[in-house]
Amino acid sequence: MSKQIIHKEYIHTKKSKLFQRYEKLLNDIAIKKNNQENLNEGMRIVIPKINSELHPLLKERIEYRIKKIIRLDKVVDEIVISNAKYLTFEIYILEELEELLSSSEKENDILKAIYLKYNGGYKFEEDRTEQDFISELVKNKFGIDVDADEILKKGFEQYMEENQEKFQTHFDQQEPIKKSKKQTKKLKDEEEEEKILALDAKAIYFRLIKKYHPDRELDPTKQNECTEITKLVTKAYKDNDFMALLKLQITYLEENEHDANTLADDMIIRYNKILQAQLKELNQEIEYIKRNSMGLFEDFFDENYSFSNALFNNHKMQIKDGIEHLKMELEYSNQQKKGWFKECLKEMEAKIEFKSLKFHLDSMF
Repeated sequence: MSKQIIHKEYIHTKKSKLFQRYEKLLNDIAIKKNNQENLNEGMRIVIPKINSELHPLLKERIEYRIKKIIRLDKVVDEIVISNAKYLTFEIYILEELEELLSSSEKENDILKAIYLKYNGGYKFEEDRTEQDFISELVKNKFGIDVDADEILKKGFEQYMEENQEKFQTHFDQQEPIKKSKKQTKKLKDEEEEEKILALDAKAIYFRLIKKYHPDRELDPTKQNECTEITKLVTKAYKDNDFMALLKLQITYLEENEHDANTLADDMIIRYNKILQAQLKELNQEIEYIKRNSMGLFEDFFDENYSFSNALFNNHKMQIKDGIEHLKMELEYSNQQKKGWFKECLKEMEAKIEFKSLKFHLDSMF
């Protein structure tokens, strides 16, 4: 069996702190990229599954929730309860109605009528989202339509800078908005950095190709190994994937080849700065996906940011259990009206008490 061509580490070679940081950043970026890929792939899986498997169940559960509200509304008029308990009932019923009317049941006239009854004759008014507020604010101020989600992600200053032409009409200027000295310097530095990176990438590419060119090996197995390595290197270079080239450099060049000659301290400092920026960008992109997943990440993804069938099936089972519980409740309400309502009141009181406790705890910390 031929000896595998892999990166070796020598015990006597002590890596500098800069180089250790460089390796750690590359490793962290690889992990975050994997997380991002898992997250994106998971979203592509989970959304169709929710539409096909959960939405019908959620719709059925809502139907039974509505039936329960209608039944509660009818029963409360048929029995006698104290003012305190009636207040508890009102708080509960209004919260349930607000939740339904602000989501899937916006046009449900029956629920609107019940809400009117328990809210002193005042109609339900749906709250605007943060995106609606931002879009309306910008429209009124600048007379243009904007992507509110992008503004929330990037901040208004960056969004405005990236969309200067769109805002230009508001300021009624013929010439483009002049960049500040700081912005101009930043652009110049970025252009210079791109040039340096292109030269660095070229140098890494030629070092790796020179070392692992298949023609340098006589052994057929080693020749095949070199061919695979050169394919990886060539692809990374053609794709302009500088981070992949850095990773290949660490993997396939000996320490004395890249630590002493290839990666001088000034180069490592530059690379670390770039890697740190990329890691920050990856973290921001991942957090944006998580924040805008509407709870899907928390409910259906594991610690590796991968979609979890186990979590999905568990969630599905909970919805089914909830439907069965509501069915049983409604059956019981027809058999033991007062007993059922009494148990419902206990649940309502416990729910309100829990919310009150949580509010006080949150206000303390």
